[in-house]
Amino acid sequence: MKSLITLTLGLTLFSVSAIQPACADDIDGIVETTTITRILGKVKVFRKNRFERAYLGMKLKKGDEVRTGRRGRVYIDFPDNSRVKLGNRSRFLIRDWNTGSDGIFTSALRIFQGAFRYTAGVLSTGLTARRTSLTTRTAVLGVRGTDFWGRVNKDNTFFLLLEGEVSVAPRFGEEIIYNEAGKAINIDKTTISEPETFSNARILPLAAETEIEEL
Repeated sequence: MKSLITLTLGLTLFSVSAIQPACADDIDGIVETTTITRILGKVKVFRKNRFERAYLGMKLKKGDEVRTGRRGRVYIDFPDNSRVKLGNRSRFLIRDWNTGSDGIFTSALRIFQGAFRYTAGVLSTGLTARRTSLTTRTAVLGVRGTDFWGRVNKDNTFFLLLEGEVSVAPRFGEEIIYNEAGKAINIDKTTISEPETFSNARILPLAAETEIEEL
């Protein structure tokens, strides 16, 4: 398991504790903005019924939809110190996020298409827990302290757990707690496939699809 995580995170990745949102104001120790921290190629934000060109340091709002072009990739950092990475030709909606008075960060995200990676960093100062849901065409993912990679296809969602555990449910099926790191499943609207083991050699090309190389 150690070799799996080390190799997977080696693609210009970092420890989850190293995720630090940029260009944000700090209120009582809690970062209150969602920010684009890396960008490559053509990336647009659909906001208030029109497109805006995305840029490094851009603060995203609730309801924004991020779309990447044929060669576009982008990193998005959230107030709870988590990060979403999008590969090319992806569509990602930030439905909502909120920090409650109890210190619990909640967010609702959606991936319409394309490859993505979600990494839950160590909770930001002032937060006590996170409750994040990520939905796709066919699946509902309940994020815990974890790291996973996926791709939304027309009829299913490919999901590969890299570390931690996630609650997984088909859009019209029962929820399970999935904690088989290094194994992938396909989720359609009603069923979840049997887990398939992925070697490091198979994981690396997938992970590379959502990475932006360091200069």
